[in-house]
Amino acid sequence: MIDNARGRGRVLRAAAAAGAGILMGITGCAGPGPAARTGASAAPAGTAALPSLGEAQKALSSYVGGTPGSADTGKPPVYLGFITQHGGIPSFPEAQAAAEVAVRFVNEKLGGVRGRPLALVPCVVVSAQEEALNCAQRMAGDARIQVVQLSLLTVGTVSVYDTLSGRKAVVGQTPASPTDVAAKGVYQPWPGSYGIQGGIAKYVADVLKAERVAVVYDGDDPGSSFGAKSVAAAFGQLGVSFKQVATQTGSADVASALVSAGALDADAVVRISNTPSCVPTARALRQLGVKAPVIALDFCTDDSVRQANGGDLPAWTYVGQSRNVLSPGTDRQAAIYRSVMNAYAPGGKAGGLAPYAWDSIILDTKMLNELGATPEPAAVSGWWKAFHGPLFLGPDRMSCGFLAEKGLPSLCSTTVFLSRYQGGGRWERSVEVDAQSIGITR
Repeated sequence: MIDNARGRGRVLRAAAAAGAGILMGITGCAGPGPAARTGASAAPAGTAALPSLGEAQKALSSYVGGTPGSADTGKPPVYLGFITQHGGIPSFPEAQAAAEVAVRFVNEKLGGVRGRPLALVPCVVVSAQEEALNCAQRMAGDARIQVVQLSLLTVGTVSVYDTLSGRKAVVGQTPASPTDVAAKGVYQPWPGSYGIQGGIAKYVADVLKAERVAVVYDGDDPGSSFGAKSVAAAFGQLGVSFKQVATQTGSADVASALVSAGALDADAVVRISNTPSCVPTARALRQLGVKAPVIALDFCTDDSVRQANGGDLPAWTYVGQSRNVLSPGTDRQAAIYRSVMNAYAPGGKAGGLAPYAWDSIILDTKMLNELGATPEPAAVSGWWKAFHGPLFLGPDRMSCGFLAEKGLPSLCSTTVFLSRYQGGGRWERSVEVDAQSIGITR
């Protein structure tokens, strides 16, 4: 798949390859074989039985270093701050819901933190920087809290880092801005746009062998605009010809942008947007009769898109930071995650930011089991610098600070997963792409 003559390092490999150490039993043999490379379809997600909660307990208790069973409610809780964003635009309510599921699972099945119950202390940012500052001040003033888990925030992270620096340990999740990857002593296990856009470019160039690419993005959305800038840098590094055209979030007139970007004659179409733009894009592509493969962010796998698109997702390739949790039949780790979510929140949202928030609690539990319930900020920072994976639901290897010389000291990974959807619940197994430093920009 890799065109060595064009000087690209071999950074693609099949997703879910057998894990090392304690994740061997989690990953098992669910990694992709020929399906990821030849286009053979994997079993639909709904046809694969999920593992039992007991199997999930066994695998994850080993991962976090806990004792299977319930925490001792007679012991004092270990309090964990959790700053998240919902109630405005954008809104990620699934993050807090998934974090609460993980806390319940940790306390009921993984023995809590060294036998003590884990207690989540959430604080919600709606849309204003002042709200983020208020959350940071609340966390700073709460003597019970030593570690603050930060979910994705689109506003106010500077206030959070400045307020809590040196006072409380802050653990990142997925970066949404240059501030997140430049913060010192705060590590981001998931890559955000710093891996996704480079991963898209590597996939388009090395798997699809595309020479002409149409890119359409939402120019009024800072995240999409940054993504467009990053993917442009990545295509430039790879020598791929492309044309970018901006449109507006949720605009019904996506067709003109697609035509201007050259989608009618392109070898691939890349759509960089948030959820509201997904359905208008699918409609426009159908009306134009575009035959080229479409790459979209996993925001477009939201249930609202499925419902508005006639009951099924568009048959695109979706890129995300984690293994494909919508297709547990093709990945053992995704199946374990879905087993826990289905047991504790049946009918709840499993996609969006839910996997990252859920995983952050699992990782925090692992860290606290090793460091103790009240670690100093320096100890937490040191733990992350020494942690090289495996990342549950993510890659087997990671290294925090590996791009520090590029001004991104907080970034731990640039690995993403691309999953092709064939319609009717049928997913191909994911392809795992490590973008390394391709397209990295601030």
